Amino acid sequence: MTSTYRGSLSADLASLRAERLDRLQALLHGRSLRAVMVHAQGGALGAATRSNACLRLFIDWDGFEAPSTLLVEAGRRTLILSNPFQLRAAQAVAGVDAVVFAPPAMLGETVRELLGISKEDTSRVGQVGWPELQWQTMESMHRALPRLQWEDIASELDHWRSAKAGPEVEALTRAAFLCDEIFSRFPAFLRADREAWRTQRDVEHFALVSGAEYCKTWLTISPAAQGPQYLPHENRRQPVSGDQVLLGIMLKLDGYWGHAIRMGAYIEASPLHRRLHGIVRRMFDAAVSVFDTGADLIGAEQAMGNILARGLEGVPAEAIFRFRNGHGLGLSYEEPRSTAAFPQYADPFDAGRSEPLKAGAGAMFELHPNFFAEGLGGAALGDMIHVTEAGSRRLLRTSLDLQVWR
Repeated sequence: MTSTYRGSLSADLASLRAERLDRLQALLHGRSLRAVMVHAQGGALGAATRSNACLRLFIDWDGFEAPSTLLVEAGRRTLILSNPFQLRAAQAVAGVDAVVFAPPAMLGETVRELLGISKEDTSRVGQVGWPELQWQTMESMHRALPRLQWEDIASELDHWRSAKAGPEVEALTRAAFLCDEIFSRFPAFLRADREAWRTQRDVEHFALVSGAEYCKTWLTISPAAQGPQYLPHENRRQPVSGDQVLLGIMLKLDGYWGHAIRMGAYIEASPLHRRLHGIVRRMFDAAVSVFDTGADLIGAEQAMGNILARGLEGVPAEAIFRFRNGHGLGLSYEEPRSTAAFPQYADPFDAGRSEPLKAGAGAMFELHPNFFAEGLGGAALGDMIHVTEAGSRRLLRTSLDLQVWR
């Protein structure tokens, strides 16, 4: 892939990927594994894929709408593509010795041939990304390699991603800068004669022509916001003076996520909406105050919950909609391990975790406290937070104050 970065950052990221490939090769040797298979869905799925980040730890490749597989053996690294039209583009990927094509239903047979083993082979092979395998691909693996012993090494690789290296912090900072650029231009896109979905398209188009490889937004324009709105058919409203306006940005710049949320009003803000903003701002500030190296992230979640309970006292729980207050951020929209500290309130099967989970130096988070109260309105603020030995810092420059967009 051709990076939008130039000069030293591009070289530094390439060097970091090369180091990780060597480290993966060492892991293979140390565990006495026959090979390691890293399978990844393409980045076109955006926040819906976790495996995309696993592949981009090691090589600068994204199959976008098509899955790809990196097969690492002792002394050889092969990139297997499921889209034959991407073969020419993949030839220039650094760190790869060969690029081959295999349709999803034939991946197992292709891996067996590349490894030079029989169907009866019982070798141990490390794997990453299998939870996102397509059914036909999984069937192929079982059919072609029924006795191979697969070892999930994802949790070990997750540890490699906890602390961001210097080049990664710079890449994430540039993604944050693009979010700032979008917020600064947003008033020009927001017009009384345009439905909200058209404004979303303007925002996303600006991000893409500015270098983002992916951009997804949610935009809620309503007298009383009741949740994030993503889809065209739920965003037919044109802004009216006094409407709440909340904009969430999720974009990728060369694999690294930029993510932010700002809230405001169109032309004028009501006292109620200012009050809701005050609650969510206090939630944000309370969480940031404990985001130091070694801090218990569960404590940040509890601090936000306590402020919300006081701010919305008397509002029944069933009348409040919430989503996750924060998550790790990096090559994945929700980085593993650190995200678990923040339960996904929109998902009844995700209760988060109750035991302590400490913020490590170098970790990157998206912090976005939020709530939507039936009949009252909603509030959300999101910013990228970098945890350092000296404390934490916001990556975006755009103010967290209530925006009055005209």
